[in-house]
Formats: sequence, structure tokens, C-alpha cells
Amino acid sequence: MASDLLSVGTQSVLTSQRQLNTTGHNISNVNTEGYSRQSVIQGTNDPRQFGGSTYGMGVHVENVRRSWDQFAVNELNLSTTNFSNKLDGEANLDMLSNLLSSMSSKKIPETLNEWFDSLKTLADSPNDMGARKVVLEKARLSSETLNSFQDTIRQQFDVTNKKLDMGIDRINQLAIEIRDLHRLMMRTPGEHNDLRDQHETLIKELSEYTKVTVTPRNNAEGFNVHIGNGHTLVSGTEASQLKMIEGYPDVHQRRLAIYEGQSLKPIKSIDMDGKLGAMLDMRDTYIPGVLDELGRLAASFSHGVNLIQDQGLDLYGEKGGPIFTPVNSPELVRSRVVTATGSDAQVSVYLDDLPALKGGEYALRYDGDRYQVTLPNGQVVQPKMLEKGEGFLLDGMRVEINQRPEVGEKILLRPTRQSAAQMQMVTDDPKALTAQSYEASTTFAKGTAEFKIESIGDIREFELVISPDGTQFAVVDKHGKLLCTPTDYPPKGTIEIDVPRSHPDYHDGEPTIVTLTEGALPQDRFTANLVPSEGDNGNLRKLQKMQTAKFLDGGESTMIDVYHNLNTDVGLKTATARRLSDIARLENETAQERVASISGVNMDEEASNLMRFQQAYMASSKIMQAANDTFNTILQLR
Repeated sequence: MASDLLSVGTQSVLTSQRQLNTTGHNISNVNTEGYSRQSVIQGTNDPRQFGGSTYGMGVHVENVRRSWDQFAVNELNLSTTNFSNKLDGEANLDMLSNLLSSMSSKKIPETLNEWFDSLKTLADSPNDMGARKVVLEKARLSSETLNSFQDTIRQQFDVTNKKLDMGIDRINQLAIEIRDLHRLMMRTPGEHNDLRDQHETLIKELSEYTKVTVTPRNNAEGFNVHIGNGHTLVSGTEASQLKMIEGYPDVHQRRLAIYEGQSLKPIKSIDMDGKLGAMLDMRDTYIPGVLDELGRLAASFSHGVNLIQDQGLDLYGEKGGPIFTPVNSPELVRSRVVTATGSDAQVSVYLDDLPALKGGEYALRYDGDRYQVTLPNGQVVQPKMLEKGEGFLLDGMRVEINQRPEVGEKILLRPTRQSAAQMQMVTDDPKALTAQSYEASTTFAKGTAEFKIESIGDIREFELVISPDGTQFAVVDKHGKLLCTPTDYPPKGTIEIDVPRSHPDYHDGEPTIVTLTEGALPQDRFTANLVPSEGDNGNLRKLQKMQTAKFLDGGESTMIDVYHNLNTDVGLKTATARRLSDIARLENETAQERVASISGVNMDEEASNLMRFQQAYMASSKIMQAANDTFNTILQLR
């Protein structure tokens, strides 16, 4: 019995010792991030039978258990992903809001208003060369301000791409560290309590970047770690790697891909969430949205100025030319289209109806029979096709397709994305400003035909008259004498108006060229008065009206309203993001507290356990001493 007593005492001492070691381990790691409290689970040894009675044989250690709850940890990882996404989203929007509130941004409406103020000064003295130079200088300043701010916003696109690269590098590093932990766990059997804590710490950091799902593998072969919408990053002892690859069709809009074996598979980034999701939202949504609105402002301003310039006479007595790069120049209409590398499609985007222009990105596809367009809001529509030529009208755009894309090919249309950068001065001649407004009137026309002066020659006053049956038209001068004999209506091209040899005022000179579209009714009249008039400021007054004219957003906004609306919209999104970030922070703190309540080390509790196990150790040693004394007594009996 002395040996049994010694065995009971020995196992009791060893059990107490292991409990003391575990308690010390808990106390030592009280400040270790991700550490889960451990506790010794002890069990009663199998009893023995002596003389028909059962005697207990002491205690043993069954295992060392982590205080861990799978659901609490999953909740923490999900809340960490959401909080990281909302926090970074708030920071990104706050940065954009600060840029739109910066001095460089505020100069946009200031320089535009200064340009309109310079027009008012010029209107008082239309022939003043000094005032004309000021108008051109203010126009140049407006253009450079938009160019500069557009470049500032575009730089954030590059910065975000670099952040994405850094985030991908860290995710790949985490994948390797998780893989190595799996390999280490598989080398030795056991619970791997401390390794599991390290594993969950790495998973928690990974969940900051993207949504993470962890599932155990069979036969204790580690875990599968999935990111985003089920893409396997780590499978047991093997780790995949993420990479940023060229976008399609825009190679600069790089996209995510993951290695599967030796192949590289593109993955959708819509479900990544976390820091990655916030960076992708910044790069693909917020920054393009600001650039689109800046471009819409620039295009509206430059096109409006050029359009009114086209309706006046300069100091040379000629029809005015553009001040800024025409929005529908051959280079610009092609720059609004993004095709994949090697594509043979030839598509052009013209800005025909600025009040209806919405900006954003449109995706065009051809299915072999018809075209489909995905709008910026995700809606898929079939656009209204042009009556002549191949193309369609949509949201203020006229899309002309000179060469069809391949069946299923994706083409991006960005009507205003680059307009703020493309706005450039095309004249530095102060005499080129058109102060006088010439008359190209449709006052006496009841139909829908459009009458436009293309170039001014020697004939400055004339009238186009539609015949009573509507099949012909004639051109007469201010005295009613024929300048052009009756011609079939509608004309097939431009109309050249010159003095015929039979006219008493005949002389060899340049013709005036006009266009007249179909839609005129019988006996409609279209008049033109292109005679220079010194001191006339009619065209300057038209330019001034642009400042307060609400011709954008369906007649609800002025050009400067577009800037203020953009600033307000980003500010509202920032405020909403701040509220969502606060909510996500509370959810994350609640999840952390729940995990801490289960897995955290309580120093008071551990101190109490230390004393309790110490007393058990001392008491167990007394058992061993009693067994030893008993054994010695038995030996002395001999």
C-alpha cells in the first residue's frame, strides 16, 4: 500500500506542477497579442480492487485546453474586415474632401468667376486691346487651374495602385507564414495551443485586408484559408499568391489575380472587402467620379465658350474661331474610347448634348446582331441607333462606330474622364475674341430646320427662302435680288453664297458658306446679318450669360454649380462613411471584448489559481512524505 500511496502522491505532485506551469505560462503571456488562456484538464485514474473493495489511484492530466470559441473568433474576424474597410474608406473620402476644399481646388470657381468679370470689363470697351488680353489671360488661368487639379486627383490613382501593391505583398507574406505554421503543426502531434494562437493572430491580420474564411482539413492536415468570394489562399501546406495584372480592356485599371498551380487566374474584386476593398473603391469609384465631374465642368465651359465664339465676329470682321480645344476634335473623340490591346475596333464619342451629359463609364458590347451598353449604374440598355451610319445616341453622347468590335468584345466609353486635362488654349490673339454677335436667325421659320454660318465671305446680308411647295429654296440679298437661283431642298451639302455675274454688285470674292438642314416648312425664311459693327458687344453679353445659365443636369445647374455639387456630394459621402466607421468600430470593440472574456488572461484569477495549485502541490508532497515514512517503518520492522 505504501507504493500505491507513493504513486498517488507522485502523480498528484506532477499534476499540481503542470497546473502551476500552465498558470505561470498564462501570467507570462498576459500582454501577448492573440494569446488564449490555457488550463489543465485533470482526470481521476482508474481505481484498483483490493479484497473486494475499490480504492482510488489518484489523478492524471488529460490535456491542456485553450479557452477558445470558434463563433466569437469568426465574429471578430468579420468585424475586423468590416471595420478596416469602413475606416480606410472614411480616410480616402476625407482625403478627397480635403482636396476639394483646398486652395488649389477653390481656385476653380474663383478663376471662372474672374473670367466672367473680365468679360464685363471688355463689354464696356469691346475694342480695348488691354481688356481683350486680360480676358485671354483669365481664360488661360482657368484652363491651367483645371489641368492642375485634374493632375492632383489623377496622382491619387497612382498612389492607390502603389498601396494595392503593398497590400498584396503583405497578403502573400501572410499566406507563407500561415503555410509554415501548418507544416510545423503537422510535424508533431498534439493540441498546438501556442501555434494555434499564432495562427489566429495571422488570420486576424489577414482579415484586415480582405474577407477570410477558415475551414479545418481532414486528418489533422492543417486548414484551408479562403479569401474574398471563396478563393483559396492557403490549402494545408501549400500557399497561393496574389498578383496585380493588366486590366481588361483598360490595361492601366489593373485587376486582382491568383495563382492556381502554375496558372494565373483573374478574380473579381467586388467581394474582397477590408482594406483591399476600400482601396479598390477609391481607385475605381471615388477618384473616377471626381475626374468625371471635373471633366464635365471643363467640357461644358470650353464647348460653351467655343460655341458662342462661333456666333460672333472678331476684330478682323471674320467669324470667330475656338478659344479652347474643340471637345469634338478628332483626337478627343477617340481619346474617350478604351479598347483592349490588339483590338481593331474604331469607335468615336462626340459630345452632342451637354445638358444631357452624365459622365461616368459606359461598357459597350456587340453580340453580332446589336449593341448593348452597361450604364454607370449597372443597368444594361439597348441604345437608340443613328438613322445614318453605324452608331447610337445615349446620355448626350453620339457614338460613331467606324469599324465594329469583335463579337463579345468589351469597349469602355468615358465621355468626360480626361476633359479637364484636355482643356487647352488654342489662340493667343486678342483680336480673335468675338465681341460682336452676328445674326443667323430662324425667327421667320416655323419648321425644325437648323441654319448655321460655316464661314463668312463677301456676302454679309442675305436671306434663304423656302418655296411655297417646300421643294426648293432661293437666296436673296437685302434688296430682294437673287444671289442663288432656286435649288432643290433640302440641300445635299453646304451652300455657297456668292454674287452672281448678273447681279449689279458683282465682283470676284470669297463666298459665304452656310448649312441648312431638313425640316423647314413651305415659305420659311432664314436671315443672316454678318456686317461688322464697331462697338457692338452682343456676343460678349451671350458669354456673360453662361455664368448664371442653368443648362446642365437637365436645366438645374450652372457650370459652377457642378463644382459645388461635387464638393457637397463628396462631403456627404465622407460624413456617411464617418458614421459607418463609428458603427463598425463599436461592433469590432464588442467582438474583441467577447473574445477577451473567453480567451483573455485574468490576473486576479490566475493569482488565485497560483495559490490554490501551490497549496495542492505542497499537500501532494506531504502524501509522498507519508508514503516514505510508512515504507521506512515497514523496513524497520525487520
